[in-house]
Amino acid sequence: MSQEGVVFGKRIGSLVAGAAAAIAVGTAVPANAVDSTVTFATTGGTLSVVAPAAATLTGGSTSPGGTVSGPLGTVTVTDTRGNAAGWTASVYSTTGFTASESTAIANSSVTYTPGATTSTNSPGSPTITTGNAGSPGANTGAALTAYTYANATAGGNTVAWNPTIAVVIPSNAIGNATYSGTISHQVV
Repeated sequence: MSQEGVVFGKRIGSLVAGAAAAIAVGTAVPANAVDSTVTFATTGGTLSVVAPAAATLTGGSTSPGGTVSGPLGTVTVTDTRGNAAGWTASVYSTTGFTASESTAIANSSVTYTPGATTSTNSPGSPTITTGNAGSPGANTGAALTAYTYANATAGGNTVAWNPTIAVVIPSNAIGNATYSGTISHQVV
């Protein structure tokens, strides 16, 4: 072998050895390093609905035979389950509307209109569908659908809306009577 070949071989050997030493030094753990293993557990999320505790209807006509209406206030569904299960929010009234010594008002004379969403927060491209205006159901099993939520992307979400309630007052209702009733929301 020529002298040039020996010098060339030594240079390549020196370069390879130098690169290996640089890699070994770059990946070495310092003598004063210590590791800590950190753990945590997530809790199961929930599906919930929040609605105003009370509302007063003042719009329209409050005379017997008239229709009184107004906003209920913001209703919000919050889903922190973290999956893509979706949900249905619905509304019912087990009480209708009653007033002392006056004609009771059945659910058939009440109209719940969900209206447009006032805010949404969700991952992906969800399908948020507004239910049709109608009379609230008489119980949890026969509730009127307010909103449905479907999403192929898993993750938490919130949807809010401000429904309108309209009540047809019976023509034989007593004047100056104060009616009250309960509108209930559920989400499943």
